[in-house]
Amino acid sequence: MKKYILLAVILTFVIMAQATIINVDNKANRPSGYLTNLQLAVTNASAGDTLYVYPSNISYGNINIKKQLYLFGSGYDGKIGTASKVDYFYLDTAATPSSNSSGTVIQGFTIERSVNCYKNNIKDIKITGNYFSYYGNNINLYEDCSGWVISNNYLSGDINISNNNTIVITNNVFKGNSYGIRTSNSSSIVISHNLFMNWGYLNNVQNATVSNNIFICNTGSYTGGTMNNNTFTNNISYCSNSSNSYTLPPTGNTGSGNLENQNPLFVTGSLSNNYDDTKDYHLQSSSPAINAASDGTDIGQYGGTEPFVWGKALTIPSVTEMFISNPIINQGTDINVNIKAKKADL
Repeated sequence: MKKYILLAVILTFVIMAQATIINVDNKANRPSGYLTNLQLAVTNASAGDTLYVYPSNISYGNINIKKQLYLFGSGYDGKIGTASKVDYFYLDTAATPSSNSSGTVIQGFTIERSVNCYKNNIKDIKITGNYFSYYGNNINLYEDCSGWVISNNYLSGDINISNNNTIVITNNVFKGNSYGIRTSNSSSIVISHNLFMNWGYLNNVQNATVSNNIFICNTGSYTGGTMNNNTFTNNISYCSNSSNSYTLPPTGNTGSGNLENQNPLFVTGSLSNNYDDTKDYHLQSSSPAINAASDGTDIGQYGGTEPFVWGKALTIPSVTEMFISNPIINQGTDINVNIKAKKADL
């Protein structure tokens, strides 16, 4: 009898440890028990579930999320090949709005079009460690969408804030030939520790806090009118054309502690073109941006509390071993359980 009780206890712990984990893989040789259709997995999941989405040459398509979920892809290398690919993510609301996708985390995907806030009152979303390959609006906050954290992403296009509030945009790389941020008038917008390559200006952005960013200019001038009343603090700008300059803070804005038209001294990174993923954009030891941020770390994407990690993948562990050290117990005695875990092997 004791053996059966012990077996039941072990099975209970294993089920509890794995109950909210859903594995999705659309490859033909996927392991038994893995789901193939990501949208179907999302639809059938319960609020609070975690979905591991495995890499494939085939996109998982357009995904509509109507409840809080944690979705983790395999990360990216920025090159053609297998990845956890999705065309669009739509953050949505249930038909009878008893729930919506507030609190959802999307991490480690190659997103070939965009993430879209699709309905009102979708809050506290975290978009982190994704590769956006589309030149256009990569993230669209169309409706009343506040409390978003957008961090550690590689963006080929823009973030359209659409005058929402309480948005933190930090430790991202903006590839270039884009504005980076557009359409914002809230004083609760924080734009910090990003790298903007081949950059002209923030498009129609007012009242934001803009700190500790690296701006590599593409025009070397800004005459005002499209971004104003922002506070620029401890940023660095550089224009590769020595005949031009880029004033910090730009015309119509305020701030202090900025380093105007100073070479940030990347290890091998370009100073005149779009981001080149074959180059190293860490700072040389002699860079003026070293320890020059307002928080005492480095200016740019490698400073702050969450430095940029190329190809960032998920870090959530899974249970691999469990050992009960006191399998024979009296009623009312605690069971001592030791668990070993590792990060998911996507």
